[in-house]
Amino acid sequence: MPAESEVIAGFIAPWGDVADAHFLTDLLKKGIRVRFSEKPLSFGGKKFPEGSLVITKGDNIKRKDFVQTLRKLASTHERFITALSSGFSDNGVDLGSTDIKLINPHRIAVLKGDGVSSLSYGTIWHFMEQELNYPFTPINTADFSAKTLSQFDVLVMPSGYYSNMRSEQQLNSLKDWVRSGGKVIAIDQAVNVFADQDGFGLKSITPESSDESNMIPYGDRERHGVKDLITGSIYKVHLDTTHPLAFGYSDVYFSLKQDDDAYLKLERGYNVGYFEGPAESYSGFSGADAKKKLTDSFVFGEYPLGQGSMVYLTDDILFRSFWENGKMFFVNSLFMVDANVFILD
Repeated sequence: MPAESEVIAGFIAPWGDVADAHFLTDLLKKGIRVRFSEKPLSFGGKKFPEGSLVITKGDNIKRKDFVQTLRKLASTHERFITALSSGFSDNGVDLGSTDIKLINPHRIAVLKGDGVSSLSYGTIWHFMEQELNYPFTPINTADFSAKTLSQFDVLVMPSGYYSNMRSEQQLNSLKDWVRSGGKVIAIDQAVNVFADQDGFGLKSITPESSDESNMIPYGDRERHGVKDLITGSIYKVHLDTTHPLAFGYSDVYFSLKQDDDAYLKLERGYNVGYFEGPAESYSGFSGADAKKKLTDSFVFGEYPLGQGSMVYLTDDILFRSFWENGKMFFVNSLFMVDANVFILD
């Protein structure tokens, strides 16, 4: 690192695991303005991938203790940060580039109560409070309203059936809030709330009905009955690593799939995680028909809507707090995914 007497334009920090995310949330809570790069960076011959955190002196001009604060926080979190003596890069993506986006300290709400899986909510609560250490507000589904939504920037929907939140009025209220700049993160079964509903860009895949089961011999009924089930299987998912939702990942991710819910690839949104052709299962049980249903479907995606965004995570990326590799999808959803490329309406 340059000596204190040298000019420092800013710092670059890596992005790829929960320790990096905790570093970010600590910066935000202390009022430090942070950006991330949507393009690869190169400064002084050093290369930095998409998603790298960029903390500039110019963004924090009022902080007289800027350099000392950054170095102290980096030391506390055991993060390596690279000091930059100039804002001009080697590859044309300078510190003032439009490809370097501001990360906003969002006001986050998480739904709980009737229709919400207590296990899914508990996992999110534990991750936000014990690991990420970032504040959020729990909202009971019985208190869900447009007025309540107006107080937040992000609404997290844990897995659940949400039977009391599927009315046309409630969905329209939610849609209006997203259009005005809100962001919904729907996880696992919560994605079904928006499937085949007008304006959410999400279409479910349903197998063709058949009455052939009437002709199945008695001795084969049990085996035939599980052909459309997935009780827990690990699948290989292809990722678009240029999208902020996948920053910090390689181009392949192994996802835990617990059911055969499947959705067509988004026509006008971003298919970030998807099956390219037949779905590949590497572990666990999957019935033949269930596996076939997943062919060419999407797993993770973003659907920009107005000034806001719908983030669909069709698998439980935080499953019972032990599915470690999925946690950054959730963090990216919270802080890096925003509808800033085009608008769908």
